[in-house]
Formats: sequence, structure tokens, C-alpha cells
Amino acid sequence: MSNSGRAVLLTGASGFIGTPTLAALRAAGFRVHAVARQPQAETSDGVTWHAANLLTPDARRHLMERIRPTHLLHLAWYVEHGKFWTAPENEVWVAASLDLLNLFAAHGGQRAVLTGSCAEYDWTRGNGRPFRETDLCTPATPYGRAKLSLMEQASALAARTGFAFAWARFFLMFGFGEDPRRLIPSMIRGLIGNQEVALSSGRQIRDFTDTRDIGAALAALLDADTVTGAVNVASGQAVTLRAVGAMLAEISGKPESLLQFGKLADREGEPPSLVADVARLAGEAGFKPVATLEQRLAQCLDWHRAALHQP
Repeated sequence: MSNSGRAVLLTGASGFIGTPTLAALRAAGFRVHAVARQPQAETSDGVTWHAANLLTPDARRHLMERIRPTHLLHLAWYVEHGKFWTAPENEVWVAASLDLLNLFAAHGGQRAVLTGSCAEYDWTRGNGRPFRETDLCTPATPYGRAKLSLMEQASALAARTGFAFAWARFFLMFGFGEDPRRLIPSMIRGLIGNQEVALSSGRQIRDFTDTRDIGAALAALLDADTVTGAVNVASGQAVTLRAVGAMLAEISGKPESLLQFGKLADREGEPPSLVADVARLAGEAGFKPVATLEQRLAQCLDWHRAALHQP
């Protein structure tokens, strides 16, 4: 479907998720206005870059007045590794995001997709079935509470002002350019470098998605005008952390023993299973990933090899 008449304002466009999402939006035919504190490039092939600090009220207002986008895809947030769970910046971003959304509505915006997290769900529940969008949300962290608060307030604003609103609820992800301190890059880099990596038990069941598939899913959701409310954006595939490690060891041709599962204690309060029900994403937004988890892990391993100049 061609979307040449639609202009989307993409925040966080130079980030971990934003970079592949930018490509996915262009592939879907959107004209993209990409926002970052430090833009990657000048206008090119349907993409116009804008330098802006979205925590500044004047910057938000000037963007909306100048661009008047028909669509908004808001990815920008505070995501410093190891700090974002409890950071005071979470509440700052709630206020900034709501103001951005108010400005979007005031300037004729038609559809907005904002992004949340599986941290909104109740992680203490006893059953291991996949999380559905209708499940109880009782977040245990300031980050999860901030995201849920934003979703609730944004939903009410959309109902008052009339634009279509969807909430993309992310599960776990990996991809090119990922912080090397995170789980999958740490395992990859340990295997590549023939170094032992201390890990927890590995029994935890998770749902991993490559950021390129996340980007494609977001583009599909933005284009699905009638899909509103919370939508899980994930693979729906349950896999243990130990199984992910085994896949990486096999792909890399390195001994699995380098991945020292059980060397570290599992984190207190960590849910045993975090897997999404993706029926809405597949059935209503029409998204299905084009590659398997193993294929995406192999591509990421190649990316890290190149980044580290390893053969």
C-alpha cells in the first residue's frame, strides 16, 4: 500500500529501535520526518532529519508547527542501560510525551503509535501462558508504571480529540548496534573472543525479537488505521536463555561451555516467563516476521564480528 500522502514524525530516529524503524517506514511508503538530538544525515530519499531536544517545550512546539504530520511514531525515551528501570527521567518523559501528543492533535494529527513495555504487566502471576493485551497490568518498576501511566493518559486524550491511537508493547529485543553490556551481545562477544561469560541459571523463558522485525511491525501497526489500544510487539516464540546460548554457540562454532550458566544468581523478582500473545499483531496489523530467531542471531553474530574486526 502506498502512503506517499502521509507524513510521519518519528522520534528517537537514530536510536537502537529507531534506525531499523526508519528503513521500515520508508519501505512502507511513508514520508518520514526523523527527529534526533544529533541527526544522522540531511534530507535524502523521503527522509528529512530534524535536530531537537524533545524535553524542551519550544522544540516540541516548533516541530509540530513546522511539520504538521499526519502520523506520529514516538520512540524517544530515557533508556540508559541498567539505570532506566528506576530513573526519575521516566516521569519527565511521560510529561513531555503527553505534551507532544497534545500538540500532534492540535495540529491535525490523524494516527499516533506510542511505545510501551512488557514491564507494564503483572510479573508475579502464577501461570506461564503468554501475556495478552487484556491481562492485568500492575507494573513493579518506576519504568513500567511510567509507561502504563502514559498509555492510560494518551488513550484518554485520543478519545477526547479524535485521533486514532495504538500502544506498541515491546517484549525483549536484540539487534545491530546493541549495547555490548546487554545479554545477547555479551554472549556473542564472549564466544567470539573465546572468553567465559558468567550468566544466571538460563532457565528463564523469554520472547526475543530482532529490531529489524520490530521496525517492520511498527510500520505495519502505524499503517493499520483501525487497530487501536495496546498491541504486543514481539515474536510470540518462547525460548529459554540457555537455548539462546546454545544457538549462538552452534552458530559461532565455539564451545557452549564458554557460557557459564548458573555462575550468577537469578535476579530477585525476575519473572520465570515473559512471552507475548501476538494474535493482535498478526491478525489485525497483519505482521509476520520474515526470518527465524536462529537466522537473526546469526546475522547479529556476523555484525559483532565485523564490529570487532574478527574473522
